[in-house]
Amino acid sequence: MAFSLLPTTPAEKAKFRQYLATITVTLGMSIVGEMFGWPSPTLPKLQHNVAHLQLDHRQISWVVSLLYLGNMLSPIPAGFLMDRLGRKRSLVLLSVLPISSWVLILLARSAVHLYAARLLAGFWIGIITTVSPIYIGEIAEPRIRGALGNFVSLMTYSGDLFVYIIGPYVSYHSLAIIAGLVPVLFLLTFSFMPESPYYYLMHKEKSKARDSLSWFRGDKDKEELEIEIDKMEENVMRQMQNKGRVIDIFTSAANRKAFVIVQMMAIFVKFSGTGVMMAFASTTLPKDAFKSLGPSECVIILGFTWVVFAMVSMLLVDRLGRKIMLSFSSFGCGIAMLLAGTWFYLDSATSVDVHSTNWIPFTSFVFHGIVYSLGLGPIGMAIKGEMLAANIKANVSAITSIVLASSSLFLNRIYLLIADSLGMYVNYWMFAASCFLATVFTATVVVETKGKTLQEIQDELARGKPSKDLRQEGSGLALNNKS
Repeated sequence: MAFSLLPTTPAEKAKFRQYLATITVTLGMSIVGEMFGWPSPTLPKLQHNVAHLQLDHRQISWVVSLLYLGNMLSPIPAGFLMDRLGRKRSLVLLSVLPISSWVLILLARSAVHLYAARLLAGFWIGIITTVSPIYIGEIAEPRIRGALGNFVSLMTYSGDLFVYIIGPYVSYHSLAIIAGLVPVLFLLTFSFMPESPYYYLMHKEKSKARDSLSWFRGDKDKEELEIEIDKMEENVMRQMQNKGRVIDIFTSAANRKAFVIVQMMAIFVKFSGTGVMMAFASTTLPKDAFKSLGPSECVIILGFTWVVFAMVSMLLVDRLGRKIMLSFSSFGCGIAMLLAGTWFYLDSATSVDVHSTNWIPFTSFVFHGIVYSLGLGPIGMAIKGEMLAANIKANVSAITSIVLASSSLFLNRIYLLIADSLGMYVNYWMFAASCFLATVFTATVVVETKGKTLQEIQDELARGKPSKDLRQEGSGLALNNKS
């Protein structure tokens, strides 16, 4: 039998094309990772005038913080644009933002140039984190939707890691040029992907929706395709009867529950501590924990941990289910943070000599990275791509992006303040408490979405019985409620 690397059957083509579209759209998330990771190798150069541009601590604080301000301002306009212009067109047109950001960084001659660059970068973060999970949820079949959703986090981690690896060893300008090639690659590749069929149905363009779905389903049998598109259309029209007002979030039990789940998981993701751990690892970890590893090497190890175990999560999420992996991940993160916090408590608030156990904080960080990347990180970030009905997904996705940005800004601002005033251990015990709360919340409130179409998820959120004609696993309804 001849072996071929190229997909040949409709099922193989469908899977390949959905993965291809997901990879190209989440190249936009790798840009996010680059933007979050850029200060780590760059700020030391800016402090010591290595980049022909020297900043003081106040200016550096603004360079870091303006990213989060931009992130908070752009999700609501992004939610509006993705329903008006389309998911694909919005991202393609607005990719000018990250490209312009890297150009400004490259050509910067003053702190003001960097302020503008980081504000533009923040705008992009709010846009891509609002739109990309929706697009993925709309194009994905239930059998692989969990794996595809995990690409959001995987590509973010990969962008982080990319900058951590090359940043310390190339010049300021070289890093800006290399990192700036990624949004160009995103623009060149995603431009060739189809628009979401769900968006076309929202605008009553069934013929275009059929063509789009045909591409994503690998040119499956026309009769099956027609059944799927008809079911999608029926459910889209039903969900769109209440037309996208904020009040619609609270007008049904399903919408209310989905909103609570999505927002709480966004908060738990940030309050697990991962973001600030990475941002402040070089100032938090004991200096002599590992004689052969410096701060840059420790951060690279953590980045590798995220990427590798996010890939493992992709292999498991559609087999084990979301609830099991979220519960295991949240509990594991809690144990890791409790252990790290206890070490910091013993070190700073007692007379116990912990010098011989200086390896514990970094080991706890690594373990946290492993279990976080298996569940809480990728699933917690992607869950809005499964939970939201058509008429609220733009508004709720935008709100979620703002919640994520606000939580990040809040934690980055209070982390060192708490460490200086109360003790570093308080931060990590706070993270542990949040992770344990996430475990309870997942077990008692989050609904399982494994193998279910988006309409079936809506039925379960409403505590109704899914209708029999919506139970086909490959149904395009997964596209319907996409988010």
